[in-house]
Amino acid sequence: MKKILITLIATLLITSNLSAKDMEMTDTNGTTYKVQAQGNEFKIEGMEGKVVFIEFFGLQCPACRKAVPHLVNLQDKYRDKLQIMAIEVQKNDIDPIKAYREEHGINYITLSNYDVGSVARYVMEKSGWQGAIPFIVAIDSKGQVQFAQAGLMPEELLGKYVEEFSK
Repeated sequence: MKKILITLIATLLITSNLSAKDMEMTDTNGTTYKVQAQGNEFKIEGMEGKVVFIEFFGLQCPACRKAVPHLVNLQDKYRDKLQIMAIEVQKNDIDPIKAYREEHGINYITLSNYDVGSVARYVMEKSGWQGAIPFIVAIDSKGQVQFAQAGLMPEELLGKYVEEFSK
């Protein structure tokens, strides 16, 4: 009986870790995206077949400001293969994020930490992210997470990743 109980508990624990996590996030324009994550998969409704870079940034972060022109260039260059989604994590409301987007000519999706539900927490738990920004999560065109990294990344390298991850 004890062996059966231990097996049942182990099965429940394994099954709960394998179950998909359904989440939602809403961008600063009010568009809501359904997100399904399981294991190394991270699928965002409407992004099927595209490479997705999820960038965690802050309005007051100098390194994040340096990254913007490079991300704008990448979004322009790879508009059919790439979608950048930037989540502001310094607890700003939508209006300051919209103003920042306008001021810097941002052509990719922006989101407030307040409107991403459990997505940021999920990424933190799965990647070991400690809050350093900028922080990027790269998802290939099949919805598989390829890497997560803190710090600025060269535009050329990110472009190579778009090419590689879109195959």
